[in-house]
Amino acid sequence: MDGKEPVLQLPEVIRDLWKAQQALVNHYSSTRLKFTLDGRLVGDIAEALALEYFDLVLPPKRTGGVDALTRNGRTVQVKATGRINSGPAFTPGVGFADHLLFFRIDFTSNTASVAYNGPEAPVRSLLPKEDWKGTKVIALRDVQKLAAQVIREDFLPFRSSMDERVL
Repeated sequence: MDGKEPVLQLPEVIRDLWKAQQALVNHYSSTRLKFTLDGRLVGDIAEALALEYFDLVLPPKRTGGVDALTRNGRTVQVKATGRINSGPAFTPGVGFADHLLFFRIDFTSNTASVAYNGPEAPVRSLLPKEDWKGTKVIALRDVQKLAAQVIREDFLPFRSSMDERVL
């Protein structure tokens, strides 16, 4: 990538979701609860964005580590974070994809940047080599270094109808 992350406009329904989350935080401010938008919800939002903005299809059967397919059958894993300085989180598993899309979602601006669009293997190489448990988050700076090395031919292209929505 050229160092500049493509920025995608999110649908208004996601802004509405964020406003509702903020209202919960304000309403229950005395509890100090955060009501964070994270985990499964952020991942599902990212998968929906990937299907909307990129020329991808859902796999006929869901398998771990594969969230979508290209038209020619290559596998794609989609990762996301709602934290500004966080990299992608991985859990151990047997599913690996050919390609990785990693989104950084900014709920306050209702946008998502594509922090990584390239082969998954270089990113996975940063994970522990031995058996590991739990969740491992790869440092954002390391993912950004790898993103800068991805050649244009390895990018998943945007749907042509989405070009005007990429900021």
